[in-house]
Amino acid sequence: MKVYHEAWPVEEERGSVVIIHGAGEYFGRYHWVAKKLNEAGYSVFGGDLPGLGRSEGRRGHIDTFDEYLAAVDDWLAAAHDRKRPVFLLGHSMGGLIVVRYVEDRRPDVDGLVLSSPCLGIARKIPPVLERFASLLNKVAPGVRLSTGIKAEAISRDEAVTMKYVNDPFITMKVSVRWYKELKKAVRLAHEEIDAYPNIPTLVMQAGADQIVRPSATREWVRKLPVDAKKYIEWPECYHEIFNEPEREEVVAAMLEWMKIIA
Repeated sequence: MKVYHEAWPVEEERGSVVIIHGAGEYFGRYHWVAKKLNEAGYSVFGGDLPGLGRSEGRRGHIDTFDEYLAAVDDWLAAAHDRKRPVFLLGHSMGGLIVVRYVEDRRPDVDGLVLSSPCLGIARKIPPVLERFASLLNKVAPGVRLSTGIKAEAISRDEAVTMKYVNDPFITMKVSVRWYKELKKAVRLAHEEIDAYPNIPTLVMQAGADQIVRPSATREWVRKLPVDAKKYIEWPECYHEIFNEPEREEVVAAMLEWMKIIA
């Protein structure tokens, strides 16, 4: 499977950042963040996860969550060819991918940034539908259903939501297998938290998030066995803090932290 990737190198660099996007989206939605990181002296690497954006694979489907971790392997290898320090930055499902990646791979990186990480899903699925999903996962794992994500829940910026609705690269349906693998990854992120390496970690959470549960993020951070950890909650922000009216403040806070820890 061919996975789409991008590289945004700078000549006079102070480090490198790998950006991992969220569910249903793609790397192109982070070009603004990449430009800000370039301006601050960081080369940027990333791409579209399997089955999303411009990468190959059935839309919104994976057989296993490890497919996402394999994509990070490639992007991180490109970053390691550049100057240290190296950071992983993941938003939403991308944040969950970062968590599972470091718990499983224990990579040689200098810092981790999690943006509204998917450590607890806000949408409550009725038990009967959960049982039905478990059945389908055995007999028809490729069946796709709506993600249930509403554009107005991602940002308070109307221009952002309108662009999201009309973006041909946004995937609005996911398979039953994808859903079960996501749920499993969320569970393991909590259960295997003791395997999380002692890497400086910044967690920035949207306080008015309607897609992931801020309370789950706070609880996970409380248990995180990391010496240099920092939690910032943006009370009025919706899920995509890099696409909110406070985006400049969010990026400034991230860059300041990155300068301090590496």
